[in-house]
Amino acid sequence: MKANFRKLDLAQRRLRYRLASLPWAPWFPPTVDPNIFRGKRVIIIGPAETVLEDIGETVVDDYDVVIRLNNGIALSKTSPETLGRRTDILLHNLRETGDRSAGEIPSTYLNENNVNLVIFPHWQSLRQRNTFRNKRAELERGLGPLIKVLHPSFMEDLRASLGGTSPTIGLCASAFVLSSPAKEVAIHGFTFFQTKYAPTYNDVVKNSEDAKNWVRLLGAHDPVSEKIVFRDLVSNTHVSTVKLGKNIQKYLNADD
Repeated sequence: MKANFRKLDLAQRRLRYRLASLPWAPWFPPTVDPNIFRGKRVIIIGPAETVLEDIGETVVDDYDVVIRLNNGIALSKTSPETLGRRTDILLHNLRETGDRSAGEIPSTYLNENNVNLVIFPHWQSLRQRNTFRNKRAELERGLGPLIKVLHPSFMEDLRASLGGTSPTIGLCASAFVLSSPAKEVAIHGFTFFQTKYAPTYNDVVKNSEDAKNWVRLLGAHDPVSEKIVFRDLVSNTHVSTVKLGKNIQKYLNADD
C-alpha cells in the first residue's frame, strides 16, 4: 500500500513539474537568455579559500560581466583590490536564513552593490517555485534588480548529466556561461569541496574536512560527478578562450 502511495506521489510531482515548465503558460518564470553574454568577457568568482591565489594579477573589474555566487558580495569586500568591486550578476540559492544560509539579499543590499540581475537556478520542486515567486515579489516591492531562473530544460539536462543529483550553484553558473556565446570565460575560486571556503563566505566550514562533511551531510551534491561534468563542459565549449584558476586545475585533476 505504501509503495503505491509513493508511486502516486512521484507521478503527481512529475505532472506538476511538467505543467509548471510549459514555456507558453502564464505561470512560466522569466528565464535568462544566454545571448546576454554574446561577444563578452565573463568572469565567475567562486568562494574557495584559494580564490585570491587563483585570481592573482587578473583585473576582475576589467571584465564585461562579473558573476558572483551566494554570499560572494560580502566576500568581495574583504579584498576588493583583488576580488573586484563590481557584481553584475549574482547567482543565489535563496537560502537567506538558517544554518545553511547563503546570505541575505534584500533589495536595498542588492541596489547598494549595483547588482543588475539575480539568478535562482531552480524551478523543479513546488518549494523552489514558491521560493522564487516570493523573492520576485519582494524585489519588485523594493524596486530591486530583476530575478530570473535558468531555463528548466537546461537544468534538467544538467541534473541528468550528474546522474540525477542537484548541481552546485558554481556548476550552474559555469555550465550556463560555457554554453553561451561568450567571447571569453574566466573561472576562479573552486576546489570541488576539497578545501574550506574563503573567510566570511561560510564560516561554519573551518577546514577541508569540514568542506567534505558539509557536502556529504547535505546529500544533494556529488563533487566527483561535478568534476567529470566540469571537465566535459570545458572540453566541449564553443567559447574561444577559457581561463581556469590554477587551483581549479589542480583540484580538478586530483584524486578525491
